[in-house]
Amino acid sequence: MNQLFCLLLFPAFCFPPLDRAKAAPPTVPAIAVRMVHPDNQKLNRERSSVPEGYTPYIYEFRDRHGTMRRERLFLKNIPIITEAEVEQAKIEPERREHLHITLNTQGGKIMKAATSAMNLGHDRLALVVQGKIKSAPVVQAVISRTFEISGLKGKNEASGLAELLNQRASKEKTPFIPQDLALYAVHPESRRLVKEGVLCVPGFRLWKLPEQRQGKTGEEEYLFLGNSPIISGDCARHAEPDMEHPGSLDITWNEEAFRKLEQVSAGLRPDKDRIAVVLRGTILSTPLFQGMPSRTTLIPGLGDDSRLDALCRTINKTRLPLTEQQKRHVRENVTLYLIHPRSRELEQRFLPELLQGKSIRLKSGFRSIPYTCPDFPNPVRTYVFIRPESLIGPEDIQDVERDQNGSIFCQLRDGAWEKAFAFMKANPVDRVEAAVVFRGDMRLRFEIRRFFLQLWGMPVLDSIQPNSFIYLLDPEEEQRMYRESFHLAIRYLLEPVCPWFFKSFPLFRASGSRRPFLMTDSSLKGP
Repeated sequence: MNQLFCLLLFPAFCFPPLDRAKAAPPTVPAIAVRMVHPDNQKLNRERSSVPEGYTPYIYEFRDRHGTMRRERLFLKNIPIITEAEVEQAKIEPERREHLHITLNTQGGKIMKAATSAMNLGHDRLALVVQGKIKSAPVVQAVISRTFEISGLKGKNEASGLAELLNQRASKEKTPFIPQDLALYAVHPESRRLVKEGVLCVPGFRLWKLPEQRQGKTGEEEYLFLGNSPIISGDCARHAEPDMEHPGSLDITWNEEAFRKLEQVSAGLRPDKDRIAVVLRGTILSTPLFQGMPSRTTLIPGLGDDSRLDALCRTINKTRLPLTEQQKRHVRENVTLYLIHPRSRELEQRFLPELLQGKSIRLKSGFRSIPYTCPDFPNPVRTYVFIRPESLIGPEDIQDVERDQNGSIFCQLRDGAWEKAFAFMKANPVDRVEAAVVFRGDMRLRFEIRRFFLQLWGMPVLDSIQPNSFIYLLDPEEEQRMYRESFHLAIRYLLEPVCPWFFKSFPLFRASGSRRPFLMTDSSLKGP
């Protein structure tokens, strides 16, 4: 009897939980890119039933006249990509309702394959956020790693979604450190020296090739690589997978690394000498040297997608979006001061004291502050006299973001420049300069322009039109931008007159060159 009672109670305790588990709603992805049925208009026009493998959605949008429209879209059940393939999400500074999405390597390949098979100019993709269609554009070109989500309602929705996606991406662990990736010079006679049994070469040391790179004979093979790497991953500013060359990274080097790479490349022979790509002490490839490098070089032979993504996250870790605490820190420490109209004259007058490290304060309240000005070929140390009262403070900054190149931009609130407008009305000077100071260091110097209108032949001050952002440029990035603009200006002016100069001088030979630095075919069986 007891056994029978237990058997009757067993379904009551076991089956309800199973039913509840089945009734649990499926998780909705934060974002998903789904394919719209290619005959969507025809299906709606003919009032056809839902096609197999598709789900109907209602898409609400405003047309170009501002009228709210509703459209039924049949979206494929299996999304092309979801938030699992998102590497980074950021808000565009000039368009706060647009979210810029960067996919990982696998997501970029999937998106590229899907859009390549579509009928461009006709087929559509739907961008679904939290189960709701935000946009459904017609695909005009093949998409790979980057795309935009539009239709977000204000800054809060865009920033909230960006924070959600970036938190998920930042939780993925990176098994590497930047120094794990390095480029080594291969001895030009390495094969012959190893074959002759030489074990010691000045400036080089013997490396064993990994098992997967050994020859068909099964014998162990060796190469002579330089004692120290040419450059390593800690000298990289940015890295991203190259969609055109599987297993390769596009790496942008900092100024010092680029100069070193350029010096070493000057002694290498194109199509003959090789450079070894080494990751964690393992030789991955030895591509052929092709010519003078550019600041962004393609590094081949790095392996599978997960390794590429891990290396990118490792190298780009300093370029992650700012946290709320970091944004608050920037707001509290960035200020903008007006510069004395005769600042350069005052600098020359007090230059001996300034060079001794003294700070000069004038009776009017203006004080001196050092500034490293970008110049060619090297930055120049200068001094600027700024006003004691700040023109823009923490209360004038609405939002803070970091760009991909490391520069920080602060979006200003409406009316932030009213103090500058009042100052310019009260002072008859035609030229007003401002200094951006961050944590006591001057980071940028720029000019605020004043405009005049002619009213009955008399000049009348109308308005000032400064940028709506304050940029905190990375000092190295600022110097790089200045140097590149200097090179381009010289090339534009002189290349038509003396083209031989740019072909013979290495500094300008690399500028504008489209020849690859390393050949993608990285076989170890070459010369």
